[in-house]
Amino acid sequence: MRKLVFGILTFLFFHACANEDRYKPETQLSKEEQSEFKREIVRFVGHLPKYAEHATKFEQRFDSAYNAQAELIQLDKYFANDKDGYTYFEVSRIAPSFKKKYVATGGRLKRNSAGELEEYEEIYRTWKMEPAQLAEKTKVFFSEMVAGHDLSPYYTENIGDTEHIEFPDKNTYYDKEVRKWQVRMTEYSMSPN
Repeated sequence: MRKLVFGILTFLFFHACANEDRYKPETQLSKEEQSEFKREIVRFVGHLPKYAEHATKFEQRFDSAYNAQAELIQLDKYFANDKDGYTYFEVSRIAPSFKKKYVATGGRLKRNSAGELEEYEEIYRTWKMEPAQLAEKTKVFFSEMVAGHDLSPYYTENIGDTEHIEFPDKNTYYDKEVRKWQVRMTEYSMSPN
């Protein structure tokens, strides 16, 4: 079974490498457009600033905090797909760790005819990884996401390690309606302390 999984991952890695150039943000967006895109999504993919809540995160008083976060986020991959109308993206940021490690978030969005954000969804978030390892793994994740393939074979519960996709998992999912990661209520989480 391990050989089969390794073979599939190897095939997918080489397939993803062939698409790598077309996913580079600089091939589709200017530097200013890349910065603008990061500012557009940072209130979803970033952390809540001090005193902010999900209900208040769009208030102007938090603009400078979010703009500072947007500067720290790297736009690693970007692809506007004419076939399905979605813009796919992957951003990464430094994660707390003893070594220099990053986490990446891959997702997609869709705009209406006025250019306003109509849909937004984060499809995967990786575990903390060193930059080279993260770049290698996410080539496959991003390519598979754009192709509309199921990413569950890379979930921790299925692959058995912490070197692939951390979320979603059986307890955590992305809620497209409220545009944030949620934890499923289970019998254990609802029981009194």
